Amino acid sequence: MPWLYSLLIIPVLIIIIVYRTIRFRPIDYPEMKKWHDFDHDHAVESLSKMIQFATVSNVDSNKENQEIFADFRNFIQKRYPNIMGVATYEEIKRGMLFKIPGESDEYPVVLMSHYDVVPAQEGWLDHPFSGKITDTHIYGRGTLDTKSTLNAVMESVEYVLGRGKVFKHDLYLAFSGDEEIYGPSAPEIVKTLKDRGVVPYMVLDEGGAIISKMFPGVKDKVAVVGIAEKGYMNVKLTATSRGGHASTPPKQTPITELSKAIKRLNYHPSFRLRLTKPVKELFETVAPHSSSFAVRMLFSNLWLFMPLVKMIAKKSSGEFLAMFKTTLAFTLAEGSQAVNVLPSEATIGINIRLRSGETSDVVLRKMKKIIKNPNINVEATDVSEATPISKVDDAFDRIRKAVNATWSDVIVSPYLMVATTDSRHYHEICDHVYKFSPMDVSKADLDKIHGYDEDISIDNVIHGINFYINILEQL
Repeated sequence: MPWLYSLLIIPVLIIIIVYRTIRFRPIDYPEMKKWHDFDHDHAVESLSKMIQFATVSNVDSNKENQEIFADFRNFIQKRYPNIMGVATYEEIKRGMLFKIPGESDEYPVVLMSHYDVVPAQEGWLDHPFSGKITDTHIYGRGTLDTKSTLNAVMESVEYVLGRGKVFKHDLYLAFSGDEEIYGPSAPEIVKTLKDRGVVPYMVLDEGGAIISKMFPGVKDKVAVVGIAEKGYMNVKLTATSRGGHASTPPKQTPITELSKAIKRLNYHPSFRLRLTKPVKELFETVAPHSSSFAVRMLFSNLWLFMPLVKMIAKKSSGEFLAMFKTTLAFTLAEGSQAVNVLPSEATIGINIRLRSGETSDVVLRKMKKIIKNPNINVEATDVSEATPISKVDDAFDRIRKAVNATWSDVIVSPYLMVATTDSRHYHEICDHVYKFSPMDVSKADLDKIHGYDEDISIDNVIHGINFYINILEQL
């Protein structure tokens, strides 16, 4: 009789799968587009001028031009008289903190960005700090990452204050000057707020953006809002020997031992794929919009098809795989200084991005166990754990409303940030930390971040300011 039960189970299973797929429908949040009559020319000119300050941060402070950083901060204060007329302003490390008092100091909101940028390599078509304005774009290092966000925050707040806006709750504007080098500005600002008893209702920083072709079969663009970030850890593997001449090499050298360690780490199954809450919410929000019945069936029945989704992730690699697991990237290698000399010491640098729920200690123990070589020293140099996961509730809904009031035909979804931002520090004092850059970007745009010929469309500049005004109107 067991065979009879098996025959009965199969049709029941099919019915359940089809039923769940049919019910897997998108939730629509219609929002009337809301546009504002701020000074577009002033906004474009402001960002252009910001780009002209070459605020390039460097881990070696001797290679930084501190005067340019000070000039940038002075420019911001002079550019926005409405804000400076009501705000208290202070500089914390190289960070800028504005407090605009509201009717209540409870449930304050923090809007964030950073004003430092990475260096511009040789090979740009124009001067990387020209701030050149064309009919369609503003050109220069920092336009996308992320003076455009700082510009949008300041322009929007200046606009609403100029129209007599009084906020119900305190508003903080926090801009660090060393995000690109994991500097102390943001952590010190958070410490300052914490010491003063400030518990933000919501924090909004750079992060996800509006992207196309987010999901198979989904034609609409998706605004992905980060609700958590993966952690990061840098690890150095070091192997040593007596060295010697390359003409008489021993069987094992530091290089060969490290090569074996890399191979074991790269293919070991210990770094397993897990479905975390941010990724699950992304699937549940975006997948119902797919025109493909097979895709909807797959993601509406993850209780059954999760092994298949994991297999697809492994095959596709890239960001899709990174959403599921702790990743290891082998980035640095050092050995002998001459091709005919055996190294007495060789090192490999590994950049690790930690999945939520997997700590640096756990990963380090795994690595040592996998390598199984007492001749290789495994050392963690920089560690920042994965952040807690922010709540998706009425605070997130304010972001969604502002997005759909600015881009009415866009799907808004939580997601997991695989990169890092300054806002990771704010999870310590806030349960609603969101990461979203209000701009509609292509793959080509994303490639320009930290790359060549970075620019931003004027259309994105204007839309970004409208987005923040739509946020501010809810405060």
